[in-house]
Amino acid sequence: MRWLFAGAAWLISSVVLAPVCFFGTILLAGPHSSMLPGMVQPVVFLLGWATFLIAPLSIARAVWRRASA
Repeated sequence: MRWLFAGAAWLISSVVLAPVCFFGTILLAGPHSSMLPGMVQPVVFLLGWATFLIAPLSIARAVWRRASA
């Protein structure tokens, strides 16, 4: 049952975070955006990807640990 809850938490958080991270990154660090200086754009791009990859895993891990108690 823990696998089901953790998988559902990962899937739902990924679905919610995907458009948020995508549009936030494209808006701030996109190829046609001039909101940030040029040298900051790659950092924002990497932070957007890191957020999308790490946040759902940490949420699924929290659900996994919570379901075991």
